[in-house]
Amino acid sequence: MARVLVTGGTGTLGSQLVTRLLARGHEVRSLSRHPPSVTGPTPSPTPSPTTSPGLTHFRGDVAKGEGLDEACAGVDTVIHTATSPRASRAVEVKGTTNVVAAAAKVGAHLIYISIVGVDTMRFSYYRGKWQAEQAVESGGTGWTIQRATQFHDLIDRALGWRAFVATKNMAFQPVDTGEVADRMVELVDAGPSGRVEDFGGPAVVPLRELAAIRRRITGSGTLLVPVPSIGFLGEFDEGRHLCPDHARGRVTWEQWLTARR
Repeated sequence: MARVLVTGGTGTLGSQLVTRLLARGHEVRSLSRHPPSVTGPTPSPTPSPTTSPGLTHFRGDVAKGEGLDEACAGVDTVIHTATSPRASRAVEVKGTTNVVAAAAKVGAHLIYISIVGVDTMRFSYYRGKWQAEQAVESGGTGWTIQRATQFHDLIDRALGWRAFVATKNMAFQPVDTGEVADRMVELVDAGPSGRVEDFGGPAVVPLRELAAIRRRITGSGTLLVPVPSIGFLGEFDEGRHLCPDHARGRVTWEQWLTARR
C-alpha cells in the first residue's frame, strides 16, 4: 500500500484515479482548489464527504504553490493531473514546477500525465505540457511521464460547440479516461520509469466521422468549418498528436457515447 497524492483529484482524470487507487488499497490524498468538504481560508485536510476509507481532501492551488507542502508531507507518490488549457503557462509550467519541488522535498515518485505529440507541436497548451515535462525530468526526484491521446470527454465537449474548425485530414484517437487511469495506477506500483509507452485510443478516426457518430447517437452536432492546414492546425492535420502504433485502449468512441447516453 502506498500513500498517494493526486493533484486535480476532483477533475476528469483525477476523480477516476482516486476511485481506482482506493480500490487497490492505497491511502489517497486529493488536492484541488475547491474540494467538496473543505471550508475556511487556509489549506487544510478534511475527511471525504463520501466517508471513503483512506481518502483525505486538501485545498490547494498548484499555480500558486498553495497547500502543496501540507498535502505532500509523508506521501510516497504524487500523480500530477491538475491542468488548465486556458492557463497553460500558469498551471502547466509554473504549477508543475511547484509540484515537482514539493515532491522532491519528500523524495516522492512523481507521475505526470502529458499528451502525445507535445514535443513536436506549436499549439500553446501542448507547448505548456512539453515545458512541464522538462520540469519533471530535471526536478531532482524519481519520475514517470505518461503521454496519452485525447480523452473521449474532451472530444465530446469540443463537438458540442456550435462550430468547430476542421482541416482536410484532421483526425483524433479518442481514449477512455478510465483506461488511462488504470494504466497510471499500474505506474504507482512500477516506481520511477521515465517516459513510458504512449497510451492511445483503439483507433484513429477522422473528425468528420467522429462528428457524424456523435450526431447519430446524441441527436446533436456541431458545424464543422473548413480551414486551411496552416500553423499549428497543419500539425494537427499531419497527425502529430496521434500514436496509431500504441493503440492500447479498448473503448471506442461509439461505445463511450452509447454508454453515456
